[in-house]
Amino acid sequence: SMNFDKFIFHPIHSSKTRMFSDHAAQDSSNLGMFLEYELEASSRYRRYVSVVILKGVGCETPQLKNSLPEIIRNSDASFSFGNYIAILMSETDDTGSLTAIERYKRDMNSRGYDVRFAYVTYPGDGKTVDDLSRVLMERLEGPTTATN
Repeated sequence: SMNFDKFIFHPIHSSKTRMFSDHAAQDSSNLGMFLEYELEASSRYRRYVSVVILKGVGCETPQLKNSLPEIIRNSDASFSFGNYIAILMSETDDTGSLTAIERYKRDMNSRGYDVRFAYVTYPGDGKTVDDLSRVLMERLEGPTTATN
């Protein structure tokens, strides 16, 4: 499975930074911690949460990161590790994830980037961070991805 704790938060939108500032020290702002918080809230209020992973093929992660502020919602948070970028989307189900991925694809293709995508949604794809990370890695690294 993918170690979400290695994905480091990038404060693209200040609203998400403020939202988590009371829950996380600056040096421990990683996807695993954020996702755990979102899963607890989603379980309590019976809501969805999704994670979309982008993996650049033949393009650098900084290039992909630079285009994110223009295409992700203010309520989303982005993280990166190696050549992966993760986007955490609160209150987003499968349909919302696929809609976002289509938007990301259009934007990335218009910039000439070749990007693979995969996503998972709580609770349908798993109920824990470990479950979601395992399913996400299977989808991203498998012969065909969930949306490729």
